[in-house]
Amino acid sequence: MRLYRGGEGPPLLFLHDSFCPSWSPFHAKLAANYEVFLPIHPGFSGSEEKFDEFDEMEDLIFQYLDFCEVLHIDRPTLVGASFGGWIAAEWAVRYSGSLNSLILIDALGLRVPESPAADILSLDASATRQLIFAEPLAAAAVEAIPDAPKAEAIISTILARQAFARFAWQFPDDPRLQRYLYRVEIPTLILWGERDAYVPLAHGKAYNVGIANSKVITIPNSGHLPHIEAPEACAKIISEFLCGL
Repeated sequence: MRLYRGGEGPPLLFLHDSFCPSWSPFHAKLAANYEVFLPIHPGFSGSEEKFDEFDEMEDLIFQYLDFCEVLHIDRPTLVGASFGGWIAAEWAVRYSGSLNSLILIDALGLRVPESPAADILSLDASATRQLIFAEPLAAAAVEAIPDAPKAEAIISTILARQAFARFAWQFPDDPRLQRYLYRVEIPTLILWGERDAYVPLAHGKAYNVGIANSKVITIPNSGHLPHIEAPEACAKIISEFLCGL
C-alpha cells in the first residue's frame, strides 16, 4: 500500500475520498498535533496489488485492521471522507473498541430514500464538480477534477473510478448500515459541507440520529469535500473536538 505519513502525537488515520487520494494542506494542518497516517485504498494508484481479491466492504476493513497491526497503531482517531467515511462507519459499527474516536466528513454509506446520493459515476467532469464543490470553477475544484486529466494522471483517475465503482456502482450505500449504527460506542463528530449536492445533509443527520454519542457540524460555503475547500476551518473543528475528549 502507498502510505503518506507525517507529524507527531496521538495517531490519526485518515481514509480518503475517491477524488483526492493524496496528502493535502488539510493533512498538514492536522499533522501539527497528530501523527497522521494516510494510506491509499486498495485498487487506487499505488495500492493496486491483489485488488481483484476484494469483493466487499469487509475486505477493506480487514485490510485496515491488518494495516494498524503491522504499524502498531493502537486505537487511532479514525477520520473518513466520502467513500472513506463509508469505510470508517462500517469499521466503527463492527470494531468500535479498536478506535479512540470517529470523524465522518460527508460520508457515503447510508440509504436515505427521500434524499438519495447522486449517481456520480454517470457524470462528466464538469457536472461532477457542480455536485461536489460549492465553487466548481475554483482552483482547488478544477485541480481535483479537471476537465481532462494530465497524461501522468490518467491511469490514477481510471483506477480510482474503477475501485470506487466496485463498491458504489448504482447504489453507493449499504442498506443495512443504518440499523447497526447504535453499535458505534465512541465519540463521533459528523462534519458536512453545507452545500453538498452529492450526498445531502440529510445523510449527516441520519448518521447523527443513529450514533448516540455524536454531533453534527456544518461547514458554510463548502460542498462534498470541505477538507479540500475549507482545510483550515475543517482542521480547526476536528482539533477542537479531539481536544475536548
